[in-house]
Amino acid sequence: MNKSDKRANLNLFDIFFDMLIIATSFCITLIITVHMRHYRSYTGWYLTLLASFCIVFFLFMMVNRMYNKSTFFYIGKVIRNTTLSFVCASVTIFAFMFLARYTLFNTTFLLIYVTICLLLLNVGKLISRKLMSNTKLKTKVIYVGDKELYDNFIKYSDVSGHNIAVIGYISTGSALNNFDVCLGHTDDFEEILKKHPCDRMVVTLSLMEDSNIDKYLDITSDMGIVTQVILDVHKPNGTKWYVSNLGAYPILTYYTASLDPLSLMVKRTVDIIGAVVGIILTAPIILVASIFIRAESPGPAIFKQERIGKNGKRFTMYKLRSMHLGSENQLQDLMDQNEMIGNGTIFKIKKDPRVTKVGNFIRRYNIDELPQFFNVLIGNMSLVGTRPPTTNEVERYDRHHFKRISIKPGITGIWQTSGRSDFNDFEKIVALDVQYIENWSISLDFKIILRTIRVLFRGSGAY
Repeated sequence: MNKSDKRANLNLFDIFFDMLIIATSFCITLIITVHMRHYRSYTGWYLTLLASFCIVFFLFMMVNRMYNKSTFFYIGKVIRNTTLSFVCASVTIFAFMFLARYTLFNTTFLLIYVTICLLLLNVGKLISRKLMSNTKLKTKVIYVGDKELYDNFIKYSDVSGHNIAVIGYISTGSALNNFDVCLGHTDDFEEILKKHPCDRMVVTLSLMEDSNIDKYLDITSDMGIVTQVILDVHKPNGTKWYVSNLGAYPILTYYTASLDPLSLMVKRTVDIIGAVVGIILTAPIILVASIFIRAESPGPAIFKQERIGKNGKRFTMYKLRSMHLGSENQLQDLMDQNEMIGNGTIFKIKKDPRVTKVGNFIRRYNIDELPQFFNVLIGNMSLVGTRPPTTNEVERYDRHHFKRISIKPGITGIWQTSGRSDFNDFEKIVALDVQYIENWSISLDFKIILRTIRVLFRGSGAY
């Protein structure tokens, strides 16, 4: 029966080596601080501390995929992720000790221990890489694929810490040049494997071509050779991807907007906090503006409109009303005055006759957008994102425009802070929105928020 064995991908050598270093560092610290005699009365607690470091550090290393055999271990990545995992483990344990008020551990002992342990862990990584460079310890690999991909495979293998020695490649093409590394053609696949014993087979599979890979997998399976398949897949510009499993089936997932659950959780937390603070700070402004709106024009002060949110979900967006009642019915009569370029996808004119005097003022300083803090709190909008389009706008979208609604819409965004409504080309707006989606980070959101505050105080570019 075919099944997935995730444990086969664990690097047990690295796990054992790291746990040994953590324990050794603990013993060295005990020897250095032996004159303190602090641990003799609390031996059990100190052993618990050692076990806690081993477990928590292991978990953080697993999160960073540092015990995964399939990860490319560039030396910079090894040092960075090892240090990050140990610092996170130390902070987690010390925070728990502080909250639980465990004061029986000597502070000097803890400082010496974490310093020695962090140093030895990183030195240990360098030593283990040196040991793996020993040819006798390397896994013998035969590569199956074309020459160009073979060269890339060799390049990545050389700069990584993968403990492999490539015997050569079996060509899938018609030309058999460079016989120093080319072992033959796939027509002689079985005979080549018999002539050149190996520990592992690496096969390049293109999803864009018809491949008879099943035949080769049957041969390697019958011969007991471990086989890895590299997916030579199409990579659209701006698209990220990852491999996961559904039962025993590997799944290749393409995406553009971030799917990192931790970052998205932080973004949502910032949204909630920002929305609550925003509602509290702007409530008096909304109240005063509502009075002036009602005084100038009859009708409700709050304008509700159906907008399109993430992945086409519809929601009700709130704004302070800046136009006379029934203005939406006059839109078609004004379309020939639209100053935006691009199929009338977005409608903008500087002197819109439907806008009231109060409306002009609140639009100038974006006061009309303040009720959208409630949309952020509800969860159908974010503080930063792309602007939510109307249903009529989406009906005019071309295919590439839909990427704008692959994330939650925001009160502010990258194109608003780059000139706000000064843009009159819809394609430029889309390009900036796509740039934000493909390069999104928490730090970028904070930069946009700070730029928004600066732009608002200038009161320019909005109409």
